Amino acid sequence: MLDLFFQKYAWTANLLILFAAAWFSAKILNTVVGALIRPRPQADLKAVPASVHPAAAFAFDEKKLYHLLGVDPPAVTETKEDLQPSARPRNCADPSSQPVKSDLRFSLVAGVLSDRPRFSLATIADGTTRESRVLGVGEKIGNAQLLGLERIHPDGDITGNAFKLVAVICNGGTKEFVESDPTVPYGEAAPNIGVVAPVPRPGPPSPGMEGVRTVGPNRYEVDRKVIDATLTDLNQIATQARIVPSFKNGVANGFKLFSIQPGSLYSSIGVENGDVIERVNGYDINSPEKALELYQKLRDSSHVAIDLERNGQPLRKEYTITGP
Repeated sequence: MLDLFFQKYAWTANLLILFAAAWFSAKILNTVVGALIRPRPQADLKAVPASVHPAAAFAFDEKKLYHLLGVDPPAVTETKEDLQPSARPRNCADPSSQPVKSDLRFSLVAGVLSDRPRFSLATIADGTTRESRVLGVGEKIGNAQLLGLERIHPDGDITGNAFKLVAVICNGGTKEFVESDPTVPYGEAAPNIGVVAPVPRPGPPSPGMEGVRTVGPNRYEVDRKVIDATLTDLNQIATQARIVPSFKNGVANGFKLFSIQPGSLYSSIGVENGDVIERVNGYDINSPEKALELYQKLRDSSHVAIDLERNGQPLRKEYTITGP
């Protein structure tokens, strides 16, 4: 009976299959034809102004936002601190303030840090004038005044044990420090201790300096007040002779003196033109740093012995410092 049913209505099933096939075929054909005849979208770039940035439409307008919120934007005020650079601290008179690195074209050539700070010495080269000068505490080079010498820790030292010697100066009321700078030119005056003095004109021999007495061959007595008065003004004593480094067989062996002025301290203690000072109290004087030690020897010692070379022959001169 079931077979009879399928035989009777088989044409209906075939009709449904043909209808479905025809519908799918029409759907596919319609999609393909629509894709072929549909125009491709294109943007007209010429219509966009060249000056308009693509992100301009997304710019944030703070004024409109404040308007929507119903409040006024905060007013921008400029203070005097914003309009003017911060003033440099005037801290030269403050012993506890730390110095800052100076922007002057100075370089510390040599320094003697005394146990008594006021007796410290510094040889500073001025890269602008190409001169170097020996300065005591309180003396000036240009518009800067030497305040003293200090040991400071260099930047980048992770051990905390290293230090470098710097000269502390007062520049325009600000405490600054000067360190060794090999880029600062010294000029011809660099090897000299002090300022080169002009050659004195020949004249009659002048008497020795008061307070200096000859007590024997190459032996002298010097009043301490003469030493103190002379070393107080280092620039004056530096102009009493020309001092240049001396070399023997390519090695520095001391300092040679020229153009010694009559009546100066040099001539009074028996030093002559061409003498090479090699040692003071047995201490070699073959560099600017060691030469500055002569200052300490003369000020603190009661007996000073100078070993020098004259006309190729060694010679020793001894000095007894008397008085309080």
